[in-house]
Amino acid sequence: MHVDPAPATYVGTILTAVRAFNQSRVGAVLDDADGVHGVDATIDEVIFPSLRVVGTFWSSGTIDVAHEHMLSTAVARWVAAKSAVLPGPSRKGTILLAAGPQDMHTLALDCLDLLLGSRGVEVCNLGAQTPVASLLLAARSINPTAVVLSSHTPTVASQAVRSVKAVAEAGLPVYFAGSSFASQFFRQNTPGVPLDGTLTEAAQMLATRHTTPPPEPVSQPRDRFRQPVVASA
Repeated sequence: MHVDPAPATYVGTILTAVRAFNQSRVGAVLDDADGVHGVDATIDEVIFPSLRVVGTFWSSGTIDVAHEHMLSTAVARWVAAKSAVLPGPSRKGTILLAAGPQDMHTLALDCLDLLLGSRGVEVCNLGAQTPVASLLLAARSINPTAVVLSSHTPTVASQAVRSVKAVAEAGLPVYFAGSSFASQFFRQNTPGVPLDGTLTEAAQMLATRHTTPPPEPVSQPRDRFRQPVVASA
């Protein structure tokens, strides 16, 4: 009997590919995981565990930073390719995503973008290093139903906090995520709601709480489509 591998099994395969600098193999493994377990599990149970393992090995000197960069690039390409073939939005409401003004790290933000898009949510993703004024300009233009601010650079966390505060002052629901907000000081002084769970949980919550599904099609009574019976002479 064929038994599909658990999502965690793919992590070791990806690590082997990373050590060999085999970027195409990483993409193939992610395709396989997606085909078996779906995009949610691939992101939460394959991609980010792999990134954490490679990051740990790099910090300990077991592998080079080039390995970490290669994996990040391979994942970014895979996420972009998956996002490019998604159908158009089907739900009402737009989620605005942005990184902090000095944050270059957007991989988690792009994965959240993909997960929201796979749920039929319209997303406007401003990407890395979004100034506060630019974030507010976009918010005024599209009137999002929620805003997510991501920051993974603790040394510039105060600037990301200012972005969150500016969105809250504009009267919009705002969420924040990333290691910059791990400090209790920033949490206590930052309005909005932290996204502490998995990316899948965050995407599902945002889609449910801040967007509306399309109306159900109205079914017609079957009698309406019956042809009249003509009696024979």
